Amino acid sequence: MIRDPKMYVTPDVWEREVTLLLRNPENTRELAEAKFGQAIAYLVTCGENPDVLMGPSKQVDEAWHSFLLDSIPYHHFTERNFGRYIHHVPELPGTTAEAQCVSDERATRDGHDSDTGRPLVLEQTITAIKAAGFDIDPDLWGMESAANCNQCHAGCHDSPK
Repeated sequence: MIRDPKMYVTPDVWEREVTLLLRNPENTRELAEAKFGQAIAYLVTCGENPDVLMGPSKQVDEAWHSFLLDSIPYHHFTERNFGRYIHHVPELPGTTAEAQCVSDERATRDGHDSDTGRPLVLEQTITAIKAAGFDIDPDLWGMESAANCNQCHAGCHDSPK
């Protein structure tokens, strides 16, 4: 059974967040709904798997940023669903979450799989979201569009375990 991202926020919060995304003139209503839905799927997966390093695509990160900046609904969402706040951790230039947190013999110095060239965190994120029962919108999760952030530096000294 496929999980519905709309089940994790109230209809008024869904509408509010989609409307906020529509401030970007490049977003249609359909695209804004898709971005917010994928952001919710990502956040639920992060909340349920705090020890798994995950990071969003740039398009999903746009929706996460918008939700995060609308801090009261975001805080209520994280507290209600996970009993804790899910932090957004931007990566500093010249560093990658993979290099900091993942020991993977296939990782290259720039944090990509040496066989496929794909960002390891994004690939791991897509796999985790699918395993959590959510659909993935492939147009919003292109491997070339990894954002430079993650949810908590899972596996590192400051991970919420």
